[in-house]
Amino acid sequence: MRYRAVAIPSERSNAVGSVELECTPHGLFVAYLGVGAFSQGYAPGALASGTGLTAPWTQVSEARVEGDQLFVAFDHRLTPLNRLALAHFASGRALPPEELAKQRLVVRIATLGAALVAAMILGAWLLRSSPETSAGAAIGLAVLAAIALLGTGFVLDRNLASTGDEQAALRSFVMELGHYLPTLLHAPRSQPPAEKLLDVADFQGLLPRTTLAIVITLTAGVLGVLLVARWVTTNEGAVERVTHRVMAPPPKQNDATEANPASAAPARVTANAARPAPTEPPSSDGVTLSGECRCTHPDSALWASPIPRLSVLLLSQHIRLGKNPDESKRKKHLELDIAVVNNSSKELDEVALMVLFYDRDPPPSTKRTQVSNRSLFFEGPLLPGQAIKWSVEAEGTEFEIQNPTTGDIGPNGEDSAPTNRLAELLTAHNRPVRLHGAMLLAFLADPRAKDAVLGLREALREDEAPYLTRIIQALGDVRVCSLRVGAGAGPRHPVSACIHNVSKEAERDLGLKVRGLEHAVPVDSPLADPPTVLTEASVHIPGELAPDSGRGVHFELDLGTNTPEAFEAYADRYDLLR
Repeated sequence: MRYRAVAIPSERSNAVGSVELECTPHGLFVAYLGVGAFSQGYAPGALASGTGLTAPWTQVSEARVEGDQLFVAFDHRLTPLNRLALAHFASGRALPPEELAKQRLVVRIATLGAALVAAMILGAWLLRSSPETSAGAAIGLAVLAAIALLGTGFVLDRNLASTGDEQAALRSFVMELGHYLPTLLHAPRSQPPAEKLLDVADFQGLLPRTTLAIVITLTAGVLGVLLVARWVTTNEGAVERVTHRVMAPPPKQNDATEANPASAAPARVTANAARPAPTEPPSSDGVTLSGECRCTHPDSALWASPIPRLSVLLLSQHIRLGKNPDESKRKKHLELDIAVVNNSSKELDEVALMVLFYDRDPPPSTKRTQVSNRSLFFEGPLLPGQAIKWSVEAEGTEFEIQNPTTGDIGPNGEDSAPTNRLAELLTAHNRPVRLHGAMLLAFLADPRAKDAVLGLREALREDEAPYLTRIIQALGDVRVCSLRVGAGAGPRHPVSACIHNVSKEAERDLGLKVRGLEHAVPVDSPLADPPTVLTEASVHIPGELAPDSGRGVHFELDLGTNTPEAFEAYADRYDLLR
């Protein structure tokens, strides 16, 4: 920081006038703003103005603090005006009252914003990380944190109002000077100033001095606040609960238990007795279990329709106004990023798509008109498990993609690409392609699907959560398949499904949740908004489900006046279903 001071006449000085000082790694920079030679009994001569020099630290022969003055002397070979008795310090360049008022306003707004953000983040974090914490205690701690920040901001604002204090500026400059001159001497003061609880000048002396250090400090602070705020405010409750059950390793047993399985029963009873009592499930009347069944592939809304040989994925879309010379500035243009993935076991000689662009009339009309089209072509071959991408744009606000490649990979993935090829999609540049690869591995029950889900969850984005949650649910230890919702005479419809325990331990207190969706899940657009849930119901499964076994479940679902176009179901512990 640059400081301004006045060289005053004294017995040891040989110069008077205004100067600017700055401590640099190379030496003490001195700018003469209007300095003349001085000696006892003689008036100053011609003034030196607009002249600056840097005195290396090795050539600063003396530096001494004397009360409210600082005496500095350096080698006379640098300049004849080499002995300065400095007083009346001011930090930086003098600011007009308007600029000082703006700075104080910024401090007040920043303090108020920081207090509000800190209170919300702290309160939400306490409620999330410690469920036993009451809402009153969380609010009280958040208010205390906000009051502490407001108090700090008040002190900083008061000190900023007094930044013109000469003693504060002198102390700040002396602190900087002491970093480079360990031999700096301090003479005792006749009247030391009163100590301050928090001094802006002292704080400025501790701040980093290089641009790189300032950028690193600010970036680390802002990044930390953003990451904590996102972790606290992102609603990932369902993903966290299901992921814990899917990814948690099976409990280890000691050697004695493995050697004598009969002795494990009392230990298991004791462990179960130590757990908190689960929420009392409602009566299981109306839920009946039938014979054994198995789920080769779990049901999921992501593959409710057959998986095609060639999947067309929408990576992103953006509407803009015309900007090119040949475009009308009033017409809207649609920019698309599209990828295709060969899901089949055979290579495709070529890939040809047609993208139709439409413009829709304003409401209440529902008419839309095709205004342009674009053809996409890849001469091939497109190998199994390979993906390619196009970027295309044209006039219009809506689009349709015509894919002439027909067929699917079979109900159980008989004609799918090798899983080793599909696993390579997990390293694709575009995240929708990675999500598609994880979906295919989950459909084929490949063990790498769980690792893929963990890798994707490390950088989970809000628009990916519904798609990723459905993959996680399909990887649970208790899987659901053969879901059927029949037609009913009234609002109640018969529902049947198979639940299969694929783990090595018995499962009890299970529940089954069935959802009615407004429309099918758009699997060709992993980042699209999920369909609205029109109705949902959770039922308790009575009894215990043995390891590697399944049972049929039958009950009635009350749809009311809703008419869902698609249904999905998943199983978990009943107290975890909401």
